[in-house]
Amino acid sequence: MDTVFLRLAAEDISDLGLHEESGWEMSFPSGKTVARSTLQAEAQPIIVLGADAVPYLLPRVMDENLPLRYVAIYALEQITGEKFRASYFDRDDREGYRAKSIEIWQGWYESQQKQH
Repeated sequence: MDTVFLRLAAEDISDLGLHEESGWEMSFPSGKTVARSTLQAEAQPIIVLGADAVPYLLPRVMDENLPLRYVAIYALEQITGEKFRASYFDRDDREGYRAKSIEIWQGWYESQQKQH
């Protein structure tokens, strides 16, 4: 999981064999853009880890690097079934939606731990 985030922080996108990128685009701090479909593909190795990935993903929801943040949020949405409560592009988060979403995902994770 760290490998994915370290590569993305370096703006190194995997050659995932995508023939066509689709969806909106998001910018890295350098201004380099990446398509939603590429970020979702980057999240797949994390998603397959399931609930075990949740504690590592939660701090990434606060990351200032939008593509890294999106990969964490997308993975959390896919793993938990709980949707993010704000815009993926919201840099300021004045309403505190990221923290509220983290609480929801943390609660989901804790309930999963109690079941096992």
